[in-house]
Amino acid sequence: MEKRFLLAVILSFMTLYAWQVVSPKPVKAPIAINKTETITAQQDKDTSLLSDNQKTVTSNENASLSTSGAVLNKTVVIIEGEKLDLSISNIGGVLDSVFIKEYDETLPLTNIGSVFGFENVEFVLKEQTARAISYTFEDENYLINKTYTLSKEDYSVKMDISIQGKSKMSNLSEMAIGAYTIDMSSLDNNTGKFGGDAEKNRDKSLNEYVVYSTKEMLRKNNAYKFSPKDRVVTQDSVNWVGFRNRYYCAIFKPLFDTKGFSLNPVDKERLKVEIEPLSVKAEKEQHVAYSFVCYFGPEKLNILKKFDLSFEKIRRYYRFGLFDTIAKFILSIMNLIYSIVPNWGVCILLISIIIYFSMYPLTKRSMVSMKRMQAMQPKVNALKEKYKNNPQKMNEEMMKVYKENKINPLGGCLPMLLQTPVFIGLYQVLWRSVSLKGASFLWIKDLSAPDRLFLLPKSFPIIGNEINILPLIMMIVMYFQQKLSTQNMASADPAQIAQQKMMSKIFPLFLGFIFYKFASGLTLYFTMFYFFSTFTQWKMSKEPKVV
Repeated sequence: MEKRFLLAVILSFMTLYAWQVVSPKPVKAPIAINKTETITAQQDKDTSLLSDNQKTVTSNENASLSTSGAVLNKTVVIIEGEKLDLSISNIGGVLDSVFIKEYDETLPLTNIGSVFGFENVEFVLKEQTARAISYTFEDENYLINKTYTLSKEDYSVKMDISIQGKSKMSNLSEMAIGAYTIDMSSLDNNTGKFGGDAEKNRDKSLNEYVVYSTKEMLRKNNAYKFSPKDRVVTQDSVNWVGFRNRYYCAIFKPLFDTKGFSLNPVDKERLKVEIEPLSVKAEKEQHVAYSFVCYFGPEKLNILKKFDLSFEKIRRYYRFGLFDTIAKFILSIMNLIYSIVPNWGVCILLISIIIYFSMYPLTKRSMVSMKRMQAMQPKVNALKEKYKNNPQKMNEEMMKVYKENKINPLGGCLPMLLQTPVFIGLYQVLWRSVSLKGASFLWIKDLSAPDRLFLLPKSFPIIGNEINILPLIMMIVMYFQQKLSTQNMASADPAQIAQQKMMSKIFPLFLGFIFYKFASGLTLYFTMFYFFSTFTQWKMSKEPKVV
């Protein structure tokens, strides 16, 4: 019964995984993207407004409607910097997107810096330099100015918004600033500006929005699909709001007093995060100014800590504190190793050696305990048969056998349970470490992706069109580890031995399927883990059998 149940579970996982891999992904129609004006931050001279020879193309294909029903033509201006490219839209005068150049990444965020009630009005380009751009909007009641300044040294942007009331109808007390809108519609589009390849679609579950207020750190993972249940309105002073995915994050720090924030689902693919400034008096000619420090870049602690604004608090591996602490400790060890040996592949090999052999006493104790338990299995089976109608007596006799032979029934499981938090923490560190992105090792070109020794001209089910060597090596190593484990069994129960032999063939295949398209850095660690486990099993095979 146990054998059939275990086999059913494994086959179910394999079926689900195979279906996810081979099932076709829906492809949406491509998004029409306007041609844009590009201003390079390395230009020597400033420009006040767009000159005649700088083309900005508008298109009715991207036209939208204002609140009054008028047709608005969207125009996007791009400012290029050393680390970031900013795309600023005239509709709402917002940051339409931010491109992280070093990592070729655009976070699924848009409408950055919108003003409540003025999201669908045309702003006018007021002034433009190599690193800054200003937009303005004016009607009979309000004058709004927005300026975005790109940093030269780091991944930050200064955002300044000023609002002036011009009449008795001006009501600045109801103003709210839209820090950003999560927009997953473009991420799913294979030709959209946010990408949309299979890896990004798979990693959507790692998306998370974060609100760090004086009372709490509000987090919501799986931030790629929204419903009315996600609506939150809270009166609390805001330190900063942010968004993170597998490798990168965006953080918006208000440099003004706030009184609350709101999370407003726009539809199932979009969610707006707004900050409400501290109330101001509604009177004529009143002027308010709101400034933000914005970060768009890799989730690296050494970079985030430099701002001295608690940006590093956005990083979290697990909700459970123990697992999170262990993961961060492992990361600090890896960074220390990298400072000595600047190769991430070598770092993974060294951290696998450190972790495995630091836990070797627990691993060996677990194996010895399991070996003793297996040796006692015939006696245990005899007691089960003898006292099958008297469970209480059966348990008493079994405990007596264990005590006489100095066996702890939990001895095989407890050491492994103690190691579980380390394995879980290390998994997240290797999976989410942006340092592995683009890092090479031996034949592996990118430790954050499958090793892809070579590509096939044709795609096949499960493996696709790539031949990944590491998962195959891991399967072979694990097969020998399972085979040695079977040889080390002291059990005389033919059914148990047959079950173990079956598992020695199925389990390596199962894990090979699971790891085939995992990040090669992660697969490298587990390959080394099973290599060391095989070594331990070989050592156990040289020891006298328990009788």
